[in-house]
Amino acid sequence: MLDRASILSKKDLKRVKVTVPEWGGDVYVSEMTGEARDEWDLALYQSRKSGTIKNSSARLVIATVVNEKGNRIFSDKDIGEVGKLSSGALDRITRASQKINNIGVKAIKDAEKNSEAAPSGGSTSS
Repeated sequence: MLDRASILSKKDLKRVKVTVPEWGGDVYVSEMTGEARDEWDLALYQSRKSGTIKNSSARLVIATVVNEKGNRIFSDKDIGEVGKLSSGALDRITRASQKINNIGVKAIKDAEKNSEAAPSGGSTSS
């Protein structure tokens, strides 16, 4: 049976290599940590709620494209620049990210429902 120490020692995230012809090479797309997934879900929910859905593919690319050591290549400050890259490249990476992170239309709608169900004005710490 697993114990706390053995569970918390598992820091390796799954990742896949994705060939991006538009960029002339390969990148790694990583599984997100729970914390990163919550941040991505919140950003998506807030943009949909405000009616200004913009750069959703770029947000996912920024959250999941990593180097050989598993560190993100892009920062949140790169959102505008990444959003201006080829839609073909962004789509290719987005599909890989959705697959490895179990994200799809149903998962996105579930995240929105969960956010709407959260009490307003309070903290939802775990």
